[in-house]
Amino acid sequence: MEYNIVVAPNLETLATEVAVLFPQGWKLKGGIIEHTDGFSQQLVRQTADKFKKQRQAPVVATRQRRTKWIE
Repeated sequence: MEYNIVVAPNLETLATEVAVLFPQGWKLKGGIIEHTDGFSQQLVRQTADKFKKQRQAPVVATRQRRTKWIE
């Protein structure tokens, strides 16, 4: 299990930095902590989740077919 602590001077910056980590398999642990340097948030990730994200094939957008119905 991996742990990560994100520290930011304000809540908007913290939210932006944490949002970037979600697609990489990170999950929130606990609440937001306020301290003298700003705010912080702890995240956790299973090591296996990191490798699952790397092995997944990229999602390819398929073109939707149009069908014309004859009445």
